Amino acid sequence: MTQQSAQTGSYPFSATLRGSLVPTLVVGLVTSVVLALVRGVDGGLSAVVGVVIAVVFFASGLLVMDKVVKDKNPVLFMAVGMSVYFAQVLVLLGVLVVARRVDSLDSRAAGIAMLVAVVTWQVAQMRAWRNARVPVYDTPAEGAPTPGSPADQTPRTTTTGEGQ
Repeated sequence: MTQQSAQTGSYPFSATLRGSLVPTLVVGLVTSVVLALVRGVDGGLSAVVGVVIAVVFFASGLLVMDKVVKDKNPVLFMAVGMSVYFAQVLVLLGVLVVARRVDSLDSRAAGIAMLVAVVTWQVAQMRAWRNARVPVYDTPAEGAPTPGSPADQTPRTTTTGEGQ
């Protein structure tokens, strides 16, 4: 991907989603198999449910941010990000309340798998963001003077207070 295409569109969100989703699903699958061997079939299925809940939680936030935030206004970005996170936490609370009432769900296996998925997602997301090389500042336009160059120097006037 060229630098120009990296600066337009939803590049940071899609790169982060791709970089986080695959490792989390792989680690979640391995965790589910291990928990199925240790805690039985119910433990394995519960672990799959835990991984799915974690992946849906994080992926939905990135997808909503991708659709809502189109410009690079930091105030809008922060407001939308906090709103999305608050909505996610409320929905997650509802899902956990419903899941607690399901008798066949092994809550310990689901919790372990969810924890492993969350840690994996966070590590993979940070790695993907770092590798995305998203510029954190605007590049100067061609022909514009750079700060500190002779063309940028403006005469400075000082007042000494004399004659006032």
